[in-house]
Amino acid sequence: MQKVNDMTKKLIMILGLVLSSMLMKAQAFFVPFPKAGDKYWQKQVPVAMRNDYIRLGNLYQKKPWNAIPAETFAEFRTNGNRTRYEEASFGIRKQFVCLVMAEIMQGRGRFLPSIRKGLHYFIEKEPWWGIPAHYPKDHPEKDIQPVDLFNAETAGMLAWTLYMLEDEINRKEKGLCDQVRSEIERRFLKPTLNQPQGWKNNANNWNTWITANWLQTVLICEADAKQRDAAFKGVQQCLRTFMKGYPDDGGCEEGVSYWDCAGASFFESLYFMQFAPKQAVLTLTDAQKKKVENMGRFITTMYINDLTFVNFSDAQAQNVPNINILFPYGAYLQNLQMMQLAAYVGKKYQYTLKPTTLFLKSGNYPKLGRELMLLSMLPKYQATAAVEPKTEDAYLVNSQIMVASNKNWFVAAKGGNNAESHNHNDIGNFIVYHNNQPVVIDLGRDTYTSKSFSNQRFELMNCRSAYHNVPIINGLEQKDGRKYRAEKVNHVFADGVSSLSLNLEKAYTEGAHVEKWQRNIALDREYNWVEVTEQYKLDSLQIEKDRLNGQVFDNQIILMAYGKPVVQKAGRILLQGGLVRLEYDAQYLSASVEKVQMTDGIMKTQWKDNIYRIILRLNDNYPMAKVKYRFVGTR
Repeated sequence: MQKVNDMTKKLIMILGLVLSSMLMKAQAFFVPFPKAGDKYWQKQVPVAMRNDYIRLGNLYQKKPWNAIPAETFAEFRTNGNRTRYEEASFGIRKQFVCLVMAEIMQGRGRFLPSIRKGLHYFIEKEPWWGIPAHYPKDHPEKDIQPVDLFNAETAGMLAWTLYMLEDEINRKEKGLCDQVRSEIERRFLKPTLNQPQGWKNNANNWNTWITANWLQTVLICEADAKQRDAAFKGVQQCLRTFMKGYPDDGGCEEGVSYWDCAGASFFESLYFMQFAPKQAVLTLTDAQKKKVENMGRFITTMYINDLTFVNFSDAQAQNVPNINILFPYGAYLQNLQMMQLAAYVGKKYQYTLKPTTLFLKSGNYPKLGRELMLLSMLPKYQATAAVEPKTEDAYLVNSQIMVASNKNWFVAAKGGNNAESHNHNDIGNFIVYHNNQPVVIDLGRDTYTSKSFSNQRFELMNCRSAYHNVPIINGLEQKDGRKYRAEKVNHVFADGVSSLSLNLEKAYTEGAHVEKWQRNIALDREYNWVEVTEQYKLDSLQIEKDRLNGQVFDNQIILMAYGKPVVQKAGRILLQGGLVRLEYDAQYLSASVEKVQMTDGIMKTQWKDNIYRIILRLNDNYPMAKVKYRFVGTR
């Protein structure tokens, strides 16, 4: 019996050696960064930076690895709350990657016990690595492994941990890394490759976000050559689908906050393909290369000032771009504006002294692979000047977004349709900033709940057209759906004027009884003002019939103002504490102001609960008219 046991042990040992050899061969072709034991991390990363990563690791060193309660996972199904589970889940992953970075920077094995405990946590205490909003049941089950964004990100995070620290972990606990690989295979790689995945057929952030993690995890973890090549084909197909469906102008219809998940994640895959075997590489046409350039440039085009951005769709106005993808993307494109913006962000947050400040801001939890990417090109980053981008005039022809500015004003306006990803019913919407301060704003994104991506989405304030800078026609807001769209969209940049004109009538249902509604938004640099023209024609006969039947004739132009407006007199409203004057024709329009009541969440925090709704009501004696109003600086 003893002989049999000994033979079994020997066979297991031999098999383990064979598998390890196969794995080493599988990983040999992929060496994008020096591994943790390499002297690069001590020689090229300044002492202050290394000490800051180590300081953060020390904070997490003794933190326990407690499982998230089952009732917290169930909350999304029971009361619609996403936040509690996501905060707990992202916090655990933050704890883990901060320990990994600390060990890379110190290289003494001091953080390995905590890292190993973390690996056991992910293997043993989470049946599934995603979030409740993306799971079909109120409790996760081991045998049900859908592929979502955070299932993918967790797999990628663990893969990078193995890439950097596998030798060190193996010396302390043999077999643990093999267990991690097995779980990555079971939970992520196999379902991604072998099961139907709806996100593979879409051109939104799910596609590129998951695909980037898929590629990296395969390159690090997949030992089987056949499976690896099949995965490469799958990755390429996903990226082709994204490229085909993404606008040529590079615009991110989900909003600027999703840029790093959509366009930047596409670049992330291209970056790591540089270190991959030939069969993994996606060949791009010249037109596709131009699109990749435009995708990168989107982030700088939407820039206003001081880390404030155009925030159409599900986006926040104040954003801290993830420089660990912004700078590498800019360097890849040789786009100086992108590199300089990354350097500006880094300077503002003292990246070369306190890198963990930005590391902690780099997504739902810090992005390990991206941080290593930036640190691997640190000398180039340090040599780049910190400069904010400035866009005088730009037009994204596919996205139908205009951006224009001068020394005093910044204006952005959009057309599009109401079936965009992360859509708000906001065709014809615009924002105005004066001397870099908000005047007329877009509420942007709020904290996500179960309503956010349901058939109740357009009951939410920030998604309704009644809370965007667009008309309410005959009492009706815009309708969601692809057929509700802008028409006759035209951008002009001439004689010092940037303007966007578009017809809005197709954004409303037939009940609006509107035959024509043309809006023109213009920055006039000669007069130094922003002027909006509304030329409309309503179906007066139908409106009269409705009036006889008791229906109220009500047409409004909504303006969402930051700060309390002061009605000075008919035709004049002071904004921005008196620094801007809204002038309108009192013959056609009457004004009223109401405070916008917001519930606690991202939106309220961002705007400091200081949003007012200006209602410019159209005189019902004019079913056809051309109405103008403008924003003028008072000093």
